[in-house]
Amino acid sequence: MTKNEALYAWFNDFMDFYRASAVPDDVVFPYGTYEYVSGSWEDGVVSVTVNLWFYTDSEAIPDKKEMELSGKIGPGGVLVPCEGGYIWIMRGSPWCRSLAHADNSSIKRRYINIDLRFLTAA
Repeated sequence: MTKNEALYAWFNDFMDFYRASAVPDDVVFPYGTYEYVSGSWEDGVVSVTVNLWFYTDSEAIPDKKEMELSGKIGPGGVLVPCEGGYIWIMRGSPWCRSLAHADNSSIKRRYINIDLRFLTAA
C-alpha cells in the first residue's frame, strides 16, 4: 500500500474522510478532511491539518468525535504500515481548536494538528 493509500485507509477507518483537495460537491456530514503530504526518514516530523466537519447545534457531538480520534492515535502515536516501512501518526500541538462556520452556526469544525513521521527510505 502506498503512503497515500495507507493514510486514506487509516483515516477512513475512523469516519468518511477526503483529501482536502478532493472533497466531493455532494458530501454528507459528518466527514473529515486531511492534507496529504509525503516524506521519508530524513524529513523528520511533518505537520498536517485535519478537519472534522459536522452539521449540528451540539458541541458535544464534535467534541466526542475529536476525543475518539485522539484515542485512535493514542499517547505515543500509532504506526501505520505502508510500502517501504511505516507512517508514525502522532498528535500535534496544539491538538484541537473548535471553530464554527461564519455563515451557518450549525456547521461545526474541529481543526486538528497531526504530526507524521515517515519511517521509509523514499
